[in-house]
Amino acid sequence: MTGTPHVTHLPRAFAFLMAAHVCFVLLDATGKALARDMGIPLISFVRHFGHALLMLAVLAPTMGMALVRTTRWRAQLVRGVLLTGFTLSFFTALRLLPQAEATAINFITPFFVMLAAGPLLGEHVSWRRWAGAAGGFAGMLLIVRPGSELAPLGVACVLVTVACNIGFQLLTRSLATSDDSRATIFLTSLVGTVLSAALLPFQQAWGGWPEHLSAFDIVLLAALGVLGVVSQWCLIRAYVWSSASFIAPLVFLQIVWATLSGWTFFGQLPDGLAAAGMVLIAASGIGAMLSEARATRRA
Repeated sequence: MTGTPHVTHLPRAFAFLMAAHVCFVLLDATGKALARDMGIPLISFVRHFGHALLMLAVLAPTMGMALVRTTRWRAQLVRGVLLTGFTLSFFTALRLLPQAEATAINFITPFFVMLAAGPLLGEHVSWRRWAGAAGGFAGMLLIVRPGSELAPLGVACVLVTVACNIGFQLLTRSLATSDDSRATIFLTSLVGTVLSAALLPFQQAWGGWPEHLSAFDIVLLAALGVLGVVSQWCLIRAYVWSSASFIAPLVFLQIVWATLSGWTFFGQLPDGLAAAGMVLIAASGIGAMLSEARATRRA
């Protein structure tokens, strides 16, 4: 990967991070728009295949076989399976739920990753992480409370997304110490392509085949792969120009972008209690990470 520069550049890191957030949110919005007229396996296949094709075109000429080189094939396979599960479950959830609520529920993932990193990765789990997790969980309960009118199947799909995302994030941390991140991303997209293709025979039961594809539909399908690659590249560039301690609290701003996207493209806004839950999730995450960073600097 590109080496870390000698100096940090926080405005540049912030700009790349915001670009990554916008791309992630647009990717979700694109999947949600497509899911109204076609089944999820096809959307997942195009998303992963387009991602793999673009990476192959851009990186294969310079990396060659290094693009598929790994010392941990089993971990790479499991990571790919988990991301495919994430894609399938989250796009299904987006078909059933407003984008803002689905995104906010998914953002309880960092809390569980922080807690699971203790027993699984040997990291110290402080009271700050427990407090942040409790606040994030309370925020989720405000969103999915009885009377929220959210589709139960949609909520269940987001919780499956969270479970897949937890394992995916933990494996990403583990693989970062042994494999090139570009190879990891490419191998994950390959696994996602194969698994999604294997599910295409179930397309009819999982939303159906589109009756016809308009030019706009084709543009949206193509955008899935492009947005996936660009979002990952922007996120990597953000980490190049800054530190994880600067980036981590800001990821919760994606909830804001998702809310704006849901309102702009689908006319959906969260109610008061759901909005309060989103604020609580974001505040708990930002507070826990900033507090943890300060404690680390003092140590």
